[in-house]
Amino acid sequence: MKPYAVIFLGLLLAGCSPSRMAVQASLSLVESQITAMQEERDPEFAEQAIPANLKMLEGLLKQDPDNTWILENLAEGFCGYAFSFLEDTEPKRASSLYERGKDYALQATALRTGRKKWQGLSLDEWSHALSEVDVSHQPALFWMGQCWGSWLMQNLDSVEAFADIPRLEKLMVKVHDLDPAYHYAGPHLFLGAFYGGRSKMLGGNPEKSLHHFEKALQLTEHKYLLVQLLFAKTYAVQNQDRKLFESQLQAVLQAPADLFPEQRLANQVARQKAAKLLEQIDELF
Repeated sequence: MKPYAVIFLGLLLAGCSPSRMAVQASLSLVESQITAMQEERDPEFAEQAIPANLKMLEGLLKQDPDNTWILENLAEGFCGYAFSFLEDTEPKRASSLYERGKDYALQATALRTGRKKWQGLSLDEWSHALSEVDVSHQPALFWMGQCWGSWLMQNLDSVEAFADIPRLEKLMVKVHDLDPAYHYAGPHLFLGAFYGGRSKMLGGNPEKSLHHFEKALQLTEHKYLLVQLLFAKTYAVQNQDRKLFESQLQAVLQAPADLFPEQRLANQVARQKAAKLLEQIDELF
């Protein structure tokens, strides 16, 4: 038998289709493309380019539907795009993309954990499911919570959103416990905004919020400017601390352009949002 025929037969016997093998072989190139986008210095250029990249990933997923890496990157991509470019101007569209990202993260979570059912659990069942996860499940869990929390903040007038809060809190506390430094102190940043963006009557907790923001600043060495942005937007506004609000946003605007090259796009987005927030200071305080 010819060598290429042996290889092809081996793929068939292994249950791995040629198209799936082609997808997996291309993922290193896709990863490089994602890295290049994160380093992009022009947010307008990124805004136009990202949707095509997301559709490309969705196309790859059709050929390899159980690929957790693709699912997690789709969750991150839809969540990041909605936050960066839609949330302030098209909240309904942003909300829809947050749900889309959450769905991909849920699929990844089911595959990573081997637990098929995550939706429709009681609070006790949810807590039990989370007690069984480990650090290898963190990417899927983190992006599920990030997309979910961002959707919730767009739908605070929804009964469904408020019913979700206890589950979301348990999820992200667990993600924090697994590794608080994950994704540029992402669990700290999430919990800082989660506890800081609501009044005490609605479940906010300024003490917890302040703790998490301070830890996020420490872990990122003040380089990841989304921390300062959300510190100002949530905690400072909710606690009517105008001085803190101004100082955090000015720190964003005055930071060097190449402060954090590997997250240049996120920092550029933070600068744009900080400038717009400062224009609203007299309305907010």
